[in-house]
Amino acid sequence: MAVYVVTGKLGGGKSIMSVARIQERLQKGCKVATNLDLNLVALLGRKAKQSRVLRVPDKPCLDDLLAIGKGNSTLGKPIFDENKNGLLVLDECGTWFNSRSWNDKGRQEIINWLLHARKLGWDIIFIVQHLSIIDKQARLTLAEHVVFCKRTDRIMIPFLGTLIKAFTGNAVRLPKVHMGIVKYGDEQNALTVDRWSCWGAGLYSAYDTRQVFSHNYEHGVFSYLPPYYTNYRYRVPMNLRNLMRITRIYLKKVSRPLAFLAGITVSYFIFDSGDDGIISQAVASVESVDVSAYKNYKIVSYSKMPNATPFYTLKLDDKTITSDTLTKLGLTLTNVSRCQLKITNQKQKSLSLTCGR
Repeated sequence: MAVYVVTGKLGGGKSIMSVARIQERLQKGCKVATNLDLNLVALLGRKAKQSRVLRVPDKPCLDDLLAIGKGNSTLGKPIFDENKNGLLVLDECGTWFNSRSWNDKGRQEIINWLLHARKLGWDIIFIVQHLSIIDKQARLTLAEHVVFCKRTDRIMIPFLGTLIKAFTGNAVRLPKVHMGIVKYGDEQNALTVDRWSCWGAGLYSAYDTRQVFSHNYEHGVFSYLPPYYTNYRYRVPMNLRNLMRITRIYLKKVSRPLAFLAGITVSYFIFDSGDDGIISQAVASVESVDVSAYKNYKIVSYSKMPNATPFYTLKLDDKTITSDTLTKLGLTLTNVSRCQLKITNQKQKSLSLTCGR
């Protein structure tokens, strides 16, 4: 049996280091009990089918510890395998297992159960800010290993980080890695027997980092359903039919923007081709205009609005034409006077029109 007391400052990575140990045990098929709120899908994946995880109250009593039963499935068998021991992880022990509440009712019964946990096949991890917070009797009898957790992103890169900060004002720190130094015993000069490390990025979603521990937890001990039964067994099969349905659902979300973009694209090509036709027709009409066809036209009316070009009305017998029509045909109009208008075509042939009846 191994008992670990995981210590460290606030935000030092105590919980995530313990969750990494939980993940290792579950991947080996071992039993786990904890007062942490775990997310087994993020911890093991959707297909995990054999996970055994028990959730104990935030402040477990003796009855809760008795309810988790044995931690090792090989107990009572001819060959006992200690590597299959279960793992009991208790977080925030400083709030309910501290030295100030030494006369708490049931404290001695809990300590007695913890002393016999080895015979029930349990390894234990206590999570606390500092070793001295734990009850002295439990600390002296149970603290076999003490783990000191630290984070490397709190450390500035030597020399280079100082140099960059001097020029930019921004500190350059080491990548975020959680490290745990495992000491054998609680003495100051205890031997270092192991080092734990984890990146942690893949484990942040595996447990509730904002969990608040309460002395009045409303539930008893219960077991988490394996992720297979909650997130995989009744999944929608990814066949062609369902893929098309999913595609249709996502297309509905973007159907209006797609229709809007399609309308803009179609309009661009339609109006673009229409402009080309109009320009070609205009060029053809300009080249075919002969100013001599209007030599017998007379100016019958004239008007000039403020900030506008003069407007003429020309007439020949029953035929009437305006200056705007001549402009659209590609002719250049020169206003000489109210009774005289000069028209010029693209070939620079001109004709003067005057008033008359």
